[in-house]
Amino acid sequence: MAKIGVFSDTHGATDHLDLFLNGLGRVDAVFHLGDCVRDAKILSERLGTGYAAVRGNCDPWSEVPLEKVIEWDGHRILLLHGHTVSGKLPLYYAAVSRGCECVLYGHTHVASVDRHEGVLMVNPGSLSLPRGGQNPSCALLTVTPEGIDAKLLFRP
Repeated sequence: MAKIGVFSDTHGATDHLDLFLNGLGRVDAVFHLGDCVRDAKILSERLGTGYAAVRGNCDPWSEVPLEKVIEWDGHRILLLHGHTVSGKLPLYYAAVSRGCECVLYGHTHVASVDRHEGVLMVNPGSLSLPRGGQNPSCALLTVTPEGIDAKLLFRP
């Protein structure tokens, strides 16, 4: 079983991470979904693990790709920021067209977990600038050979 910390839209404010350390526990990797993609390295160092990242609309200088497919425990996970593909149905089709059963995205700063026809769609929200009346948030992805699940973590 693998546990992955999922972050997006940190915009340079990684200081909120300390509020999530107990909820995250030990993680096997960090996935950062853009908008201050350089924060991925900071978060992964603080959590003591490696990372994968994609760039967002606020990362135009970055050479990090716009999207990435990660294979983990026999599952394919699509990482993207969400500014090039928005809306639940387009996100679903983006995942399916790439052979993925999970899509991780950000951009909206609103945390959510949904399933559509077997595809898990997770937006971890934002550590720094949450919207929709939400508190700062991230997500914890659990990957087993049987499947993928996600839990949202909100700052109290």
